Amino acid sequence: MVKRLLVRILRDAGVEGDIELSAPPKLEMGDFAFACFDIAKKQGKNPNEAAAKLAEKLRSQAEEFLSEVNATGPYVNFVVEGKKAAEFLLPELCRGDFGRLDSGRGKTVLVEYACPNPMKVFHLGHLRNLVTGEAVARVFENALYDVKRVNYQGDVGMHIAKSLWGIERMKDEFDKVKKADLKEKVAFLGRAYAFGAGAFEQDESAKQEILEYNKKIYEQDAQIAGHYQEARSWSLDYFDEIYKKLGSHFDRLYFESEVFGPGKRLVEKGVKKDIFKKSQGALIFAGSEIGLHDRVFVNSKGFPTYEGKDMGLAELHIAEYHPDLIIHVVGKEQSDYFKVVFKALEQVLPETKGKEHHLVGGYLQLRGDQKMSSRTGKVVAGDELIAMVESKVEEIMHESNLEDKKQIALKVAVAALKYSMLKVGVSQDIAFDITESVAVSGDSGPYLLYIVARIKSILRKAGEPSASISVPDSVEAAEKKLLLRLSFFTEATERALISYDPSVIAKYLYALAQDFNVFYEQCSVLESQGGVRAFRLKLLEVTRVIMERGLSLLGIETVEQM
Repeated sequence: MVKRLLVRILRDAGVEGDIELSAPPKLEMGDFAFACFDIAKKQGKNPNEAAAKLAEKLRSQAEEFLSEVNATGPYVNFVVEGKKAAEFLLPELCRGDFGRLDSGRGKTVLVEYACPNPMKVFHLGHLRNLVTGEAVARVFENALYDVKRVNYQGDVGMHIAKSLWGIERMKDEFDKVKKADLKEKVAFLGRAYAFGAGAFEQDESAKQEILEYNKKIYEQDAQIAGHYQEARSWSLDYFDEIYKKLGSHFDRLYFESEVFGPGKRLVEKGVKKDIFKKSQGALIFAGSEIGLHDRVFVNSKGFPTYEGKDMGLAELHIAEYHPDLIIHVVGKEQSDYFKVVFKALEQVLPETKGKEHHLVGGYLQLRGDQKMSSRTGKVVAGDELIAMVESKVEEIMHESNLEDKKQIALKVAVAALKYSMLKVGVSQDIAFDITESVAVSGDSGPYLLYIVARIKSILRKAGEPSASISVPDSVEAAEKKLLLRLSFFTEATERALISYDPSVIAKYLYALAQDFNVFYEQCSVLESQGGVRAFRLKLLEVTRVIMERGLSLLGIETVEQM
């Protein structure tokens, strides 16, 4: 809001091109700074000289909400007049839809994320993709896109064949575990897969049997249908528990079993159009001819690969939703894969051109000695990490006498987990530290929940808010800084949308929390009187609302008390 006014003022002064406003290195220098390096280069002047001349011009036509315009070296610094800024900003900040965008009105976006494979573990990569994808979906919903959350899962292929082969060899245990709880069922599936995977590598006869199982899976052979359907349903129920705990849901679950046929058909059709070529019995896309690399879309045994199945998936996306954009939240190891698949898709299904986007996710690892599961001795799975964080929060809250302590602990744990993943850029790797994530101080999810709970407590003590709010004649520096930070919320949501990166919002919320703390330390609220008290309470209320909206965009629920 204020930045947009300053951009308009700079435009009126003749500044062309991109205009970036930043915070000066020192608070006393001003509220906003504009670097004059580019305009100096265009004018053939020294940057300091260009800044001084621009500042002089701006002073002569300055708006009344600016109290100072000064040049410091190559920068023009702007000082906003506190009372005028508050009178301008407060009505906007109190709007019920402040921070909402409308750039997506009438458009549909598919966000594909999580994507675990039935009969395999929900690993840390799936967990990060789930958290990221949910936040991205919310950021797009905030811009009025019609967002469809979709999840694509591999329920055919060699991992399923290895699992089913293992289940058949462990049939007695399989029959017993049917009566057990879901956790035991999923643990059994892990053992069955490990048994099958080991046999595939070490026993040639077992390998051939597993390959035959794979063929039967694609043929939907009735002989294996019973075990297949039951084990598949256990996995999906297990995944649903994780989604529910983290506050996610999906509009559509896609499965490889429903797209491999259409995918193979599209590839075979593409051979006739010279999109794909035959090579040693397989059908390939010759990406090397256009600066990419070759990939197999149907293998020599006649089965579509992941690439071939993605052709069928894209066809379903288009038929069911007619999307304007499809965002695939997948790890960075798949970057080269998607470059080839998207290029092939453009030729097979031209309507997908420019609509497919790979949101490159970084790796999630646990720091130091946290990497191993105390239960299995192996690498920690996604659901285990959730449980570990939840246990740590419960340990910290052990002596608390709060009502609904268990429910509060879960919300704090989810906030700790999600915020730790979302405060860094989507493509950055994360070394997750459980102790740091649950700290109620510093750059953490629990810290932000604490700030909101603290504000709610103050507002409860204050009683009914004043019916009318007027801006005091004198606005303190900390009040002005908090007001300006609050006004940046819309900019944060816009930048998060454009960059597909929720970390923009996480960083904004942490900065807002810090500015609130400075304000609360320097400006008495409950002890102040009259109009000043009402104004400061309104600042608290607006801060609470924007903090809650921002956290909601990250998929984080707040709590009433901590």
